[in-house]
Amino acid sequence: MCRHLAYLGPPTTLGEVLLAPEHSLFEQSWAPRLQRHGTVNADGFGFGWYPPAGDGAAEDGSAEDGEVRGTDGEAEVPLPARYRRALPIWADPDLPDLARTLRSHAFLAAVRSATDGTGREAAAAAPFREGRWLFSHNGAVRDWARLPLDGTGLEPADLLGLEAHVDSALLWALVARRLRQGEPAGLALAGVVRRVAEARPEARLNLLLTDGSTVAAIRHGDTLWYRAAPGRVLVASEPDRAGPVTPGGLPQGLTDDWHEVPDHSLLLASPGSVRIVPLRAAAPRPRPLPPYRPHENGPHRMNDRFTLERRLPRDFFDATLRADVLQGLAEPPRTLPPKWFYDERGSRLFEEITRLPEYYPTRAEQEILTRRAPDIARATRARSLVELGSGSSRKTRLLLDALTAAGTLQRYTPLDVSDSALTEAGEALGRDYPALRISAVVTDFEHDLALTDEPGPRLVAFLGGTLGNLDTDGRTAFYGALRRTLSADDTLLLGADLVKDPAVLVAAYDDSQGVTAAFDKNVLNVLNRELDAGFDPDAFDHLAVWNTAEERIEMRLRSRAQQQVPVKALDLTLDLEAGEEIRTEISVKFRREGLTAELDAAGFTVRHWWTDAAGRFALLLAVPSR
Repeated sequence: MCRHLAYLGPPTTLGEVLLAPEHSLFEQSWAPRLQRHGTVNADGFGFGWYPPAGDGAAEDGSAEDGEVRGTDGEAEVPLPARYRRALPIWADPDLPDLARTLRSHAFLAAVRSATDGTGREAAAAAPFREGRWLFSHNGAVRDWARLPLDGTGLEPADLLGLEAHVDSALLWALVARRLRQGEPAGLALAGVVRRVAEARPEARLNLLLTDGSTVAAIRHGDTLWYRAAPGRVLVASEPDRAGPVTPGGLPQGLTDDWHEVPDHSLLLASPGSVRIVPLRAAAPRPRPLPPYRPHENGPHRMNDRFTLERRLPRDFFDATLRADVLQGLAEPPRTLPPKWFYDERGSRLFEEITRLPEYYPTRAEQEILTRRAPDIARATRARSLVELGSGSSRKTRLLLDALTAAGTLQRYTPLDVSDSALTEAGEALGRDYPALRISAVVTDFEHDLALTDEPGPRLVAFLGGTLGNLDTDGRTAFYGALRRTLSADDTLLLGADLVKDPAVLVAAYDDSQGVTAAFDKNVLNVLNRELDAGFDPDAFDHLAVWNTAEERIEMRLRSRAQQQVPVKALDLTLDLEAGEEIRTEISVKFRREGLTAELDAAGFTVRHWWTDAAGRFALLLAVPSR
């Protein structure tokens, strides 16, 4: 194994970080307390640091003076320097002078215990480096030279160009490639850990990465701790405090300043700030599916590449509709959730709505997806695409095409309440994407958002502006459920309709041809058919109203006259006054600042925000932030 640390904070000497603490990394080289594999780290050591701008200390910097340069030629970020040796850290006669004189605001250091069968040259010692990044690996990967590289962008020939013949060098090559493609540091580390852990479940993958201003680290198979104070943070394999220890070897009295990172977690830190994000376990090997039997819940094989899992109980629709009517219509103010629009006729009417000149959201979102799908594929490198409320999966093809072209996509998992829509879409996609595994799930994602064994990283798409059908409490609950099921390398792709001229909004929900009015009134036909109700759709007017205070469109059905409507299946009679309204849908419209703040409060960080050319609709990419 190894021990490593990263420091960010006010400039200090290397000695203060590496040698001075009571149980320093220097001491951990021969007397580690928490190390689970091996007892002595004597096969080399190294450290990296960020010199003051203009020092020119980098060995392989992209500018002669050791700084990364912007397009205008001015220095932006000093490149790090390294010092690595193949001997034990205590045997280097030059270390005391270096420790006394080197000063920096950021250090990464490691002492090494070599994995069996790997080299012991200085180039095998951390930190590894590219550009502004410094990297260390604490752990071991069995048979690493035969690690499957499919979909990583590396070829077997790339193994010959590794800096050293060690597992850590290969891990760094995998991480560095993702960083070059623009992946955030945390996603890059989590993505590599997931890929390697799927191929080598027993691998120990404790990774440490810094660019001199942030630290990303993963605990996967050993120990990781951190200590944060205003303006500084120290991340290390184990605490640097001496003194009495517990029977398990842990220094006592650490709760005030040192904090342990849970296993299988990602740490993201900057000076004075630390976030911990759990990693999802590597996907298990798929189990054989039982034969298909109609009307049974569970996974059923439709063909070799398409399975359909029914999670909803047999009486779900009847029981849910009855509950929604009793709760929403029995007393004023009367409301119904919009999901009851979508029987066969309602779905057909909605498809017609999406082609109307007034209804811009579908075209605007399609415009963004057409332009940005390749960017989404590069940013996420998703192996699984999960779509919430997928319906016909028509727009999804743009994402499927981009992810397929990027060479990462393995599985598509659509979630929807409609068995028939999922079956039709799954069969069509199976014909058009012969290498794609399709695992459809019949469920109501508002109540069941448990994702399963999709290979990661996963891209979860919630498109069409459907988020706007949820009020503030509903969105909070949705974000919370989604955040609990996502891991550090997953990404959320969210479609959101934006606040704009109310006249444009009202027209989109009350078109001149009356298609939206027919769609709205169709919910009354659903109640008549399913609950033996007595609604006369012609006795109601369709309204689309802009609620300024809530910044949302509300669709309503207004009673033209006083009337009594029986709902025989519920032994219920509705007494409606002339002009009384039933709210059948809300569609919240968003502003960038407000939606970003909502997501941040729920534990998501928005990485990208794209709109159509007219600024009517937004697509955003967000990642778990804690």
